[in-house]
Amino acid sequence: MFCPEYAFIGKRKCENENMPRAIRHSFTLMEVMIAATILALAVVSTMGVVAGARSTLYRAEQRWARQHLLAQAVEFYLLAGQHGDFPSGLLPDGFSASCELYEVEDIHEDALEPINGWQLCEYYIFITDEAGVRIAETTVRKVLKEEDLD
Repeated sequence: MFCPEYAFIGKRKCENENMPRAIRHSFTLMEVMIAATILALAVVSTMGVVAGARSTLYRAEQRWARQHLLAQAVEFYLLAGQHGDFPSGLLPDGFSASCELYEVEDIHEDALEPINGWQLCEYYIFITDEAGVRIAETTVRKVLKEEDLD
């Protein structure tokens, strides 16, 4: 209920104290605007946190996918050798894997010579996307027979 005698001095109470509390007390425009502003700030900050989390999750997913493809290529080349035919379907369409084999030279000079026909070698394995851009690469050292170096 509106009490005109108190409207000009800003009192929110009516003389009739017997009325239910919900009717006696109403919010001022300023209180409603402050509450709406606080609610809007809470929504905006929550949306910022969610957007940041989504972006981080997307980057992590992309990083995991590249490492997963690289791990598959490494396993294949370690089992099949440098010249193995990479099976179709192991990588998504348009992606390819390549392997280069090098003799390791950055070790102690006594370890450079083959021992009983075995030589320390390094596989350089990389994955390229549809555009031919290298998206992941790694090196793996493995002891191989000298005849496998060709």
